[in-house]
Amino acid sequence: MIVSELIADSLDTTSPVFGSAELVEQVFSLMQRRGVEYAPVLHERQVEAVVSLSDLLPLQKSNKPLKELKLKKAESIGLHEHLFDIFPKVCSLPGTIIPVSDKDGHFVGVVDKTLFFKQIGAVFHLGAEEVTLELDVPFYDFKLSEVVATLEKNDATVLSFGMYETVVPGKGKVITFRLQTHDLFRLIKNFENYGYQIRYASPLFKEKDDEMREKALEVMRFMEM
Repeated sequence: MIVSELIADSLDTTSPVFGSAELVEQVFSLMQRRGVEYAPVLHERQVEAVVSLSDLLPLQKSNKPLKELKLKKAESIGLHEHLFDIFPKVCSLPGTIIPVSDKDGHFVGVVDKTLFFKQIGAVFHLGAEEVTLELDVPFYDFKLSEVVATLEKNDATVLSFGMYETVVPGKGKVITFRLQTHDLFRLIKNFENYGYQIRYASPLFKEKDDEMREKALEVMRFMEM
């Protein structure tokens, strides 16, 4: 997903932004009045740093320009960039905001990090309606397409997935799926019968559904007999 699509409804173009030549006292005063903890610092319309109230607090009465402070360098994410390409950059940005620029590198606004990560959660279907199935798979002789085909054969829809190596390098991989399925119990049982090693699966029931869970488990036990 391109950044412009991801943040279409969350780009803030009204949050304070300052030039590197602006004075500490004025910047501190404005940030306090606006209730802003972090703000981008620009040089020639490009993001140079992100300043925080805690950076300015010891110097709040100073007439120094921002460019004379030892602010941590920061970058912006581009509207034209892809989510997968900018994620490491986002994680390294200080503070609670993400500066955003156009394709020429010129600043256009900020995005709240919380909203940004919520959007990512929506893209990868990390909500309450979907379920998780995690498998231990061999490091070699493993075909992702075969696992996906098996999931689909069991009426499960793959919404997203991720893969990483086990703690011991070369010993195997872990693959995690976010799925949509109407019968997780049967899916798990079938995968066990196929010989897959299930590392984790979402709980079949929520804790508040105790009575319903017990009745369903009775039916499941009967079906297994």
